[in-house]
Amino acid sequence: MKSLYIDTSNRALSVAVSDDVLLAEININVKRTHSETLMPVINEVLKLANVDKSELERIIVANGPGSYTGLRIGVTVAKTLAFSLNIPIYTVSSLLVLAASYRGVVAPMMDARRGNCFSAIYDVDQNGYDVLEEPKLRTGKEYSDLVLKYGAVIVHNTLEKQSFEVDGVHTTPRISSLIGMDDDLLTKVDAHDVVPDYLRLTEAERNWKNNQS
Repeated sequence: MKSLYIDTSNRALSVAVSDDVLLAEININVKRTHSETLMPVINEVLKLANVDKSELERIIVANGPGSYTGLRIGVTVAKTLAFSLNIPIYTVSSLLVLAASYRGVVAPMMDARRGNCFSAIYDVDQNGYDVLEEPKLRTGKEYSDLVLKYGAVIVHNTLEKQSFEVDGVHTTPRISSLIGMDDDLLTKVDAHDVVPDYLRLTEAERNWKNNQS
């Protein structure tokens, strides 16, 4: 099945094309906006894979947590392509993208400031993954307690480097790490209903809620 994978959840941009196996991928970790780079990268990776847009059979997009602006751009492009091509769209957590490069019980986390983090616990192998703890906003202590409970390997998104760190080694998140995992564990969503999953209210939503009180 010819698939397009998109991750714009942070500064690092990751796009891949597969046909059950990886055909081509482009990973960029430079300080440029995804609005500038995403469509040219998609076009280039399709060209490298020798796949026409019309041949795509599904799109997989990381829909959060992560950068508000980055997620909106990635989700909007994925929705537009899925709707115009009349193909299904699937969403995956950005935390899963972090975890998928590792095998075993993995505890990916992203800094959410003020002593909080976005985190989850996955058990990952070459065929797929099990969700042991759902992605959510947690305190640092709650996250640490889960790491100890499961004996999980910490996969920490280092925002200042836009990479992730395992045992002190930095590498860039690659959405191609999801290729080959069990399709049943991806979340199929109607293109009209796909929205970023920030895992917390945006500032505008918080302000609106406070004004209603």
